[in-house]
Amino acid sequence: MGAGDPTTGSAAGTERTRPFGGLSEISALLVLVGVFFAILMGAMDSLVVATVLPTIARDLHEVDGVTFVVSAYLISSTIAIPIFARLSDIASRRNVFLAGLVIFIVGSALAGLSQNLTELIVFRGVQGFGGGGVFPVAIAMVAVLFPPATRTRVTGILSGAAGVAIVLGPLVGSAIVSVTTWRWVFYINLPFGALAILVLVFAVGPLRASVRERFDTAGAALLSGWVGTLMFALVQVADAGWAWTDPRTLGLLGSAIALFGAFLAWELRASQPLVPLRLMGQRVLAASSGAMLFTGVVFSALITFLSVFVGIVLLPNNPNSTADVRDIIYFLAVPLVAGAALGGQILLRVSYRNMIATGLLAAGLVGLLLTHLTPTTPLWVLAGGFLPVGGLALPLVPMGFGLGLSLSGVTIAVQNESPAADVGAAIGLTRFLQSLGGAVGISLLTVFEAWRFGVLSQGATSPAAVESALVNTYNEIFLVLAICILLAFAFSLLYVGHVPRTSAEDPEEGGTGTAGMEDPLRTTLPP
Repeated sequence: MGAGDPTTGSAAGTERTRPFGGLSEISALLVLVGVFFAILMGAMDSLVVATVLPTIARDLHEVDGVTFVVSAYLISSTIAIPIFARLSDIASRRNVFLAGLVIFIVGSALAGLSQNLTELIVFRGVQGFGGGGVFPVAIAMVAVLFPPATRTRVTGILSGAAGVAIVLGPLVGSAIVSVTTWRWVFYINLPFGALAILVLVFAVGPLRASVRERFDTAGAALLSGWVGTLMFALVQVADAGWAWTDPRTLGLLGSAIALFGAFLAWELRASQPLVPLRLMGQRVLAASSGAMLFTGVVFSALITFLSVFVGIVLLPNNPNSTADVRDIIYFLAVPLVAGAALGGQILLRVSYRNMIATGLLAAGLVGLLLTHLTPTTPLWVLAGGFLPVGGLALPLVPMGFGLGLSLSGVTIAVQNESPAADVGAAIGLTRFLQSLGGAVGISLLTVFEAWRFGVLSQGATSPAAVESALVNTYNEIFLVLAICILLAFAFSLLYVGHVPRTSAEDPEEGGTGTAGMEDPLRTTLPP
């Protein structure tokens, strides 16, 4: 069955009581290599696409609907996250992870071949369904392979994949459109995905769960039904111009509500639910769920609307707008990754609440500075040629760092405080809520953008007045995003506990069941 087949043992949680889940140290490190490249691929995709979004809009001559290139990915990945996460708890974690990678790669190839915006949106949906399975299953593999102290450092290392993507993603995006077409932003995923698949297929066994359970097919169908119906209604309102009072809109929204109610009723009584809502009864997981829901709105919408604002509003006729979009994303994303990477080290010294709440409060307060933009706001004002002291870039640096701290803290808290048998489902639950927040948030904000611009530009008789109305619309969008961060901060105040520091963990404190485990990477990873 392979070196990585930890199928022995009769108790739930056996995976966590064996160093590396039964893998050798070399095989475990190879797992990290494969996971690193898979996360790198996903992170690069999001940032590369965000960088070239204005170029795609102009090339396909469909500016109004281009944000749905992002929404389609978020919608399908939202549905996929709990499905893949649950499958990883009851089947081979490696094989479930590989399935997500294969679907992602196929979707990437098809997206690159798209001939119009509709095809691109559909194939981004395929890509998103595969991508939805990558991160939660990767983190679940880390959670069962490593004890708490090592797990914290490994999570920081995996954050480095996002760090590399932050540096390469926007740079690759702007470079691609300068020498070839935007289609290569999707083709670039193929070699990274192939490398990750080769490493995991030939170096690692199946990583089968100790306890086999049935998959909640009915729950998956109901989940797909209510999320898909809700998202379709929002897309039609935003893109097709359906009114909120249109019978078709009301019918879709009513159906989504009914399916959501049926989903909740089913999951609460199912013996082996797709989404174990009982986990919400644990304080740390409830706090993480609320925080991830609202930060999910922010992560996707902030980068998307910043890209469109810079490329379409501030620099509509600038041939170098892609490079400027890239640089603005850097001001947000590089500090975000720095915060995420440092978060693992900081959490070894402070409580979950102190770090997560501090990061969110700082990000939310400085985010309010984005609500006072004007048509003449500079992209950046630099001191010494590198330190932002004004312009659009100024608030992005502390926002990114604060959001990075919180994201790292939530991920580690969920890993450490989840019951052993449900670690994949718990990670999937919080990632699902983050993705749901992003999908619903960006769709609602797109609707809001069209409505508010119509209201603010009504009666405008000059190009300057129209431009001012558009900028004010974006000010209001950024205000909504700052409020969402502050709502996530409110949930962060519910956190209790900290990363386990001793070999004897108190189950009542949410211990992970790794009592007595040594740190097998102590000599191979930096302290």
